[in-house]
Amino acid sequence: MNPTPAPLTDDLVAIRSVLDEYCLRLEVDSFEHWLELFTDDTIYEVFGKTADGKQAMAALLSKAPHGLHIGGAARIQIDGDEAMTIQNYTFAANNPKYSNNGWYHRKLVKRAGQWKIAHTIVTLQMREDPPSA
Repeated sequence: MNPTPAPLTDDLVAIRSVLDEYCLRLEVDSFEHWLELFTDDTIYEVFGKTADGKQAMAALLSKAPHGLHIGGAARIQIDGDEAMTIQNYTFAANNPKYSNNGWYHRKLVKRAGQWKIAHTIVTLQMREDPPSA
């Protein structure tokens, strides 16, 4: 069953803005400005590690390699004050050995009129060696 895209609403525009800001704030703004996109009790799962809460997430991700985050297409399903999203991405690290691709699976919640990221699961694309000739 294919999900039905959400109608173009103020909420949809606001959620897309959060997804766009996720990548941009990591590169052109301060790390603290990026953290504003998350709830205090956010959960972040990546590379087999789980950070519970914004402080734990900041401690984990502040050590991550730097580079260019390119957020791709996003599917957004809104249900009241909650939204589930999936977005593909490419990360071109300053050191190419850390570059990767995959998908951000996110739950966002609307609190005090603002959409914030409550849970993120990063799924990496598994790379395979080309078949030998």
